[in-house]
Amino acid sequence: MRLFSTILILLLIPSILISCSSSPGKNEGGTLSKNQVLKLNPDADLFVLDGKVYSTGIRWVEEEELTKGEQIGKISEGMASKLPIGAKIFAPEERRDILIVEYDGKEKRYLLQVGE
Repeated sequence: MRLFSTILILLLIPSILISCSSSPGKNEGGTLSKNQVLKLNPDADLFVLDGKVYSTGIRWVEEEELTKGEQIGKISEGMASKLPIGAKIFAPEERRDILIVEYDGKEKRYLLQVGE
């Protein structure tokens, strides 16, 4: 009986270790990649800045009262799905997860894309 218990424990330990080896919530939390955002919405209006993906078309973001802060960048080739090259990127004073983009007299707001 003791031998059976020992064998059972030796078989259970590796299976427990294997099930704990992958991080829970991996690829679900944190920021989303460009491919993940496009998989959710193939027609997404997005851009990538410093490895983070920002997307527009979110009603509450458009309604948020924000003060345009300093310019933190410009859209360059391959950086955005729909924005023109040279569009200016601004950080608002109130929030860090929203960026404001200006081009051709228009202003759009983009939200950092994160998983749940």
